[in-house]
Amino acid sequence: MAGDKFYFLENKVENKKSRDKDNPYEIILNTKIMLSRNLTSYKYVDTSSGSEKNAILNRVRKSISDIKEFEDLHYHKIRNLNDIQKDLIFREYMIDEDVANKVQGRGLFIRPALNTGVRTAIIVNHEDHIRIQCTSPGLNIKRVYKEVVGIEKCLEKKLSFAFDDKLGYLTASPFNLGTALRITVVAHLPVLTISPEIGDFVKKINNIGCQINSYFSVQPEIIGNLFKISNRITLGKGEKDIIKEMQAICSGIIEDELDARMQLKKDDFIGIEDNIYRSFGLLKYAKILSYEEALELLSIIRLGLDMNMIDGVYDFDYFEMINKITNSRIMLDMEISGGISNDRLDFLRAEIIRKKILKEVD
Repeated sequence: MAGDKFYFLENKVENKKSRDKDNPYEIILNTKIMLSRNLTSYKYVDTSSGSEKNAILNRVRKSISDIKEFEDLHYHKIRNLNDIQKDLIFREYMIDEDVANKVQGRGLFIRPALNTGVRTAIIVNHEDHIRIQCTSPGLNIKRVYKEVVGIEKCLEKKLSFAFDDKLGYLTASPFNLGTALRITVVAHLPVLTISPEIGDFVKKINNIGCQINSYFSVQPEIIGNLFKISNRITLGKGEKDIIKEMQAICSGIIEDELDARMQLKKDDFIGIEDNIYRSFGLLKYAKILSYEEALELLSIIRLGLDMNMIDGVYDFDYFEMINKITNSRIMLDMEISGGISNDRLDFLRAEIIRKKILKEVD
């Protein structure tokens, strides 16, 4: 795959974003909104035969090709993507790992964020016939929602979605009935994670109708102090109500993390300063860094920048770095083909981080 510059990745583009007054520092790193829809007159995906799934995919492809607004969408048959391509796409577009399962009739349409700042993915034949999802850096619920709804309205001109007057949009999972609108934010919570109040925080998130998980769903432990937080209830609530509630929930998350940071700085200034500069030293001098170790160190350096407790480091987008230092992205950007050892990848990762965020490198 050496030299392959996939058009779905903004390889050489730095997507700068301004700090939002409602999202100070780097706490809410990313917003994803998803809509699930099923076509009328077709079985649900899990009860469909291979030929029926292909018929659904062909109908959706034909409809998308007939819509002028979708001319910049690019189609991929998921089963034809290699492991590195899937890893790159799924990370960039925040697509669930289980979409990678080689199921007949499963397809993916993607649109990069070069013009709008919003990445778009339309997944066919996953849990439902159609999943529309868009992502954007930072806390951008209204902006991303507008993009998702715009896509849905275009599709509705060509396709008929299963709908019930009492239950709303019909979905394979009863948890998605109603609007089938799912809002997910990625939160960086380095101080709450180590705080004695983390248990109460998680309980509060669950009690207000949300679910909270590690950002890396295949690993139960928290890596890089990153969490995914999503609304759970879609039935009986309008889309505007869900958006308003999630906006308020995000404000509460930001406030809780900022309060925890202020308290930590007051109670253990030397301890947190020591942790920040130890992380700085490791990033500066380590010859090899695994992906997980790099995220842990970058999280603490990001905290140091937010708390104005460290010099010698460039301001950087933590979420962007999460994707930039993966094995697959390193191999793509450095045009590496063939086999490469884990130690060599860890060495390159350490070099990339130093060049990206350290002002002076010995």
